[in-house]
Amino acid sequence: MKKPVPITVNLMPRDPFYASPLGRFLQWALSVGRYLVIFTEMIVILSFASRFYLDRRITDLNGAIHQKQIIIESYGDLEQQVRTAQNKISSYQQIAQQVDITDSFQAMSQITPHDVSLISLNLKPNSVVFAGKTLSQASLNLLVNNIQLSPHFSDVVINKIETASDKDPGYNFQIQAQVKR
Repeated sequence: MKKPVPITVNLMPRDPFYASPLGRFLQWALSVGRYLVIFTEMIVILSFASRFYLDRRITDLNGAIHQKQIIIESYGDLEQQVRTAQNKISSYQQIAQQVDITDSFQAMSQITPHDVSLISLNLKPNSVVFAGKTLSQASLNLLVNNIQLSPHFSDVVINKIETASDKDPGYNFQIQAQVKR
């Protein structure tokens, strides 16, 4: 048994305009244009709907930023206190270094014999370098022994010992030592 073939009857006569190239283009443009309009309307509806979502997110983010600003502003006093403490610590460290230098100066004055004159004295927190002049070798030996036996100094290095000129008797010297803490 054969399938019956569906019969379509079109009672409208065909317009000869649709057979021309311009007619076919217009018919195609109308059918494709309908899809373009539907697609554009879908994009407009999606963008309109996403606007509500994005507005809500912006509102939430602005609220979160405002809360975090309030929290950060509340830590302003703490930051000021920390900066003040850092400045005090820095000042204390500078004073502590000055105290070490003055201790070194006092120790130097105690161990230096009377007939030794210091020409230059360079005090640093960790070391002392001094140059001077003495009239006798015994005074120079006493100075070196005093520095080596002193509880304030270590690693004594004699950088220079030389005799003075013929017109000026004695010895010129330069000594370097590490300051003990």
